Amino acid sequence: MSATHAELRAATDDLRDRLADAAVAVDGVARLEPTLRNALRRLQAGTTVLAGGQAARSAADGIELHRRVAVVDVVDVHVDLAVTPVRPASATARDVRAALTRVLRESGLEPGRLAVAVLSVER
Repeated sequence: MSATHAELRAATDDLRDRLADAAVAVDGVARLEPTLRNALRRLQAGTTVLAGGQAARSAADGIELHRRVAVVDVVDVHVDLAVTPVRPASATARDVRAALTRVLRESGLEPGRLAVAVLSVER
């Protein structure tokens, strides 16, 4: 029996949350950066909720996932983040990619393209 749309969405949200947790845990990551692309994703998915007059943010707003249709169990991930100056941004990005790879493999998925964009350096 195939999964329902709601089950697939829940599984995707869970994976996105685990990827976000892994990325934020890397030394040198200040936070995930929500972007317009993430806001549009939430609007399209109908997951934007008003809380106290402001749009609610997900901890995973800096994570975008794409499951390849032609290749089963391969997932591409794009992460937007801010880093701290405690170490080179390139080293932080490399370690974030390694953390994403670990989470995907632990989930029984194969990492596809893993893009890490450093949008800012916090001072």
